[in-house]
Amino acid sequence: RNRSMFRRSKSRSESRHDVQTEARLRNHREQEEKRLEEAEAEKQLQQKAEKLAISEPKLSSGSRPHTQARSAFPFYPARAVVADDKVPWAVKWPDYSPTTFTAPHVLANDSTVKPGGWADPVDPTSVDWPCRASYEGPIAFDGHQQPLNPRGRTGMSQRGYLGKWGANHAADPIVTRFDPASGRLQVA
Repeated sequence: RNRSMFRRSKSRSESRHDVQTEARLRNHREQEEKRLEEAEAEKQLQQKAEKLAISEPKLSSGSRPHTQARSAFPFYPARAVVADDKVPWAVKWPDYSPTTFTAPHVLANDSTVKPGGWADPVDPTSVDWPCRASYEGPIAFDGHQQPLNPRGRTGMSQRGYLGKWGANHAADPIVTRFDPASGRLQVA
């Protein structure tokens, strides 16, 4: 009788051990599946980001500098034509006469005139420049104390549709979530 109780007891212990082992294995498999899903989601997100990426081309001999900023924009007046060799500010061009343009809605939202306005004042000399920064390096100014585009001439001066003189910092959030029903990554 004692032997049979010992056998049952041992059998129950082994059974508990098997259940615990199975639970650990199941947990490990679930973690591995989750890791693989996250890796796949990261890969998909990276591919989507690469498709959406707009980057300045690296300049090498024979490439054209600063082309996107010199191209037409539907809501802007025609830009002055800037030849590739005239783009850098280091190149002397005394006859450079860019189109001047600031959108009316930017002027209407001058923060020194309109309460709650989001745009800089018309006069760039009234901006607190020491508090401004650019990821492109130090801010340079023309003879009218307007900041120069750090990448070179664009054929246009002033702000266009941008509210700030100089750098206009922006953040573009990408919202993701795992769908509660399917567990798949969704990107908005």
